[in-house]
Amino acid sequence: MEVNMLSRVADGMFWLNRYMERADGMLLTLNTLYIMSFDQETNDYHGYKPLLENYTNLSPEEILAVQHNTNFVLKHIICEATNTSSVKCLISKARENARGSQDKITKELWQHINSMYHFINDPELPKKLETPEAITVLSRINKDFLLYNGIYQVTMPRGLGWSFSRIGKHIERCLQTISMTQSYYEPIQYNLEGKEDLLYWRKLLLSLSGYEFYQKSYSNIAHNRKVVQHLIFNKDFAHSVIYTLTLLESYLNTILKDNNQSEAVTMRNQFGRLKSSLEFTDYHQLTNQQLEDLLKNTRTQITQFSIDFSKLFFSYS
Repeated sequence: MEVNMLSRVADGMFWLNRYMERADGMLLTLNTLYIMSFDQETNDYHGYKPLLENYTNLSPEEILAVQHNTNFVLKHIICEATNTSSVKCLISKARENARGSQDKITKELWQHINSMYHFINDPELPKKLETPEAITVLSRINKDFLLYNGIYQVTMPRGLGWSFSRIGKHIERCLQTISMTQSYYEPIQYNLEGKEDLLYWRKLLLSLSGYEFYQKSYSNIAHNRKVVQHLIFNKDFAHSVIYTLTLLESYLNTILKDNNQSEAVTMRNQFGRLKSSLEFTDYHQLTNQQLEDLLKNTRTQITQFSIDFSKLFFSYS
């Protein structure tokens, strides 16, 4: 499909923001679980399991063996070169995509990505993660991602590159929210009428930047169904599935504006069905099985949309 941008440049913008969003979400989860591992009052039988399940290729047996090993997890997630999903590898991939799109990104953004790249490749970093300096390292990297998002928001022009990059970002965020939600509902068999207290849900909500908003929005009531409403259906929560789908629809419409070719129509219809299936679901009436199916099917459809989107615009075979 013809647009006023080379497909390789659009591809680079898409994956730049997608890799950075993946690393940002992974770090937020790691930071949450790391800090809460010091809380002796928390009955922590999960350990780092949700993080390792969603962001690594470790087998269930390997996860079971290391899910409470903080030193291993910190190094494996942050700077393990053999882990293709580590922060180090993701920032390297993002930098390569930024390099290929340099005429479309700002000088400030390129300089900050370079700064992050050099920090994460410091040969002394693995040693620091074995010491009390680990919390300082985590804080530095988290602040770097906050700066990245701020620099991107403030300095980037709102052209086609912006739309492609935001689609990459929000596809990733949507998948993160669904996969993390599955990680906490699966152990309780998706029981929406269960009595799990706020301590159980706190890690999930903090991992998705939704804990404070949740506390301000809901009273001390049964949480199992309300957490679903917050993370999946809350149109005012920036990490909710419905919120990210709404933004995706907006950016997709910008890219496909005035384009009535059959491929464009098919993509609009595909995404419209995906969003409508969630938008018109009444979470008050959801059963346990329906919740499980909804999360699984939505995740599958978003993944397929991402594949089809890439084939259409980036000439993937």
